[in-house]
Amino acid sequence: MGISRSDVGCWIVKCNPSVWDYFGARAETGSDPQVHESTWSMSRSSARPALVRKGDRIALWVTGPKSPGIYEVGTVTSDGVLDWPDGFDTEYAVDREKMSAPCLGVEFTAVRLTPTTYVPRTEITSAPELLRCEHIRAPRMPNPGFLTHDETAALTELVAARIGAAVLARVGWDG
Repeated sequence: MGISRSDVGCWIVKCNPSVWDYFGARAETGSDPQVHESTWSMSRSSARPALVRKGDRIALWVTGPKSPGIYEVGTVTSDGVLDWPDGFDTEYAVDREKMSAPCLGVEFTAVRLTPTTYVPRTEITSAPELLRCEHIRAPRMPNPGFLTHDETAALTELVAARIGAAVLARVGWDG
């Protein structure tokens, strides 16, 4: 099913810890929560990256069986997507071949949530407004996925209860 920019309240980019060691990379970057510059890869097999624009909201979803959920929320800072012919950052690659394959990417400013403030999958699936969101219904969709405007509002409430509106405002997630 195709989407348009008017459908999107927030882009969701996914990290699979069996492909890239998000938690290992995080340990190198200092205390949490913090506002930081980030990058993430996007699929070349989807038409969605062409819809991403500077100023769009974005969230990072870490998948897997251990502690899946939303770990970062922020705003796109690149002018749309970037072409990465050499792939994504391989320093923390678990699957080096996959991470060095050409891909598209996006830059964003985000607040990184802590192991105690991230929004776990169980909380997302218990929120009526988020229960039917795309990354719950179709978890194998390529990057990026998206949340509707109502779903984004529900996620914003969950995150604001953890870190406060002032920090969210610093990364464009106010209101």
